[in-house]
Amino acid sequence: MRKRLLIYCEGQTEEMFVERLLRPHLQMHGIKVERPILAATSQDPRGQRGGFVNWNAIEFDLRQQFASDHDPHLRFTTLLDVFRIPNTVPGAASLSLPLTAVADIDVLEKSIEAAFNEPRFKAYLQRHELEALLLADIAALESVFHRDKPGIQQLAKDIAAFANAEEINHGQTTHPAARLASAIVGYENLKASNAYFVLAEAGLGAVRPRCPRFDAWMTRWENWGTQP
Repeated sequence: MRKRLLIYCEGQTEEMFVERLLRPHLQMHGIKVERPILAATSQDPRGQRGGFVNWNAIEFDLRQQFASDHDPHLRFTTLLDVFRIPNTVPGAASLSLPLTAVADIDVLEKSIEAAFNEPRFKAYLQRHELEALLLADIAALESVFHRDKPGIQQLAKDIAAFANAEEINHGQTTHPAARLASAIVGYENLKASNAYFVLAEAGLGAVRPRCPRFDAWMTRWENWGTQP
């Protein structure tokens, strides 16, 4: 029996994170992480991928993924951001957008799962962006971007009041990626690789205590992998 996990990713940042960090980590827990799938933006199989912008395309694509492999030892999950989530996502219309409350995000994940009725599928929405994980370890940011230390030190002061990195909010200039772009010159030009280098420097062990929802998602798969 070989346990397998397919992670449906929002974009290239998540894809690189899964390929280079989550795959080797979960392999140690008995799970083969399949090549991640980038989110569809249209129902054209040749269309552009990357971006949580078209729920109908994502729903169609996920159903295709489920139908293409009936292995009972395969699980599916998502790695999509809450930031700028489409209001067409199941359950979103009944909630106040933008989403901020943990309870509302939990409800939305359950609504997404119910829309598919696929027992092998577990929805996961990162609060508010994957970049929140980078803000969990300021020392790693300073190590990778040592030339931008003044900006990073100011960033650390700006986020010091947040209980954990996933609390860092959702505003147009205050969401995690925007804060990083403001503090680090040229950050957005190499966004995916920059995120990877910081998280590789930090290590999952340093990030997880400051990102509780992410930690719970990881723990779920670790536990599944080690179950008989």
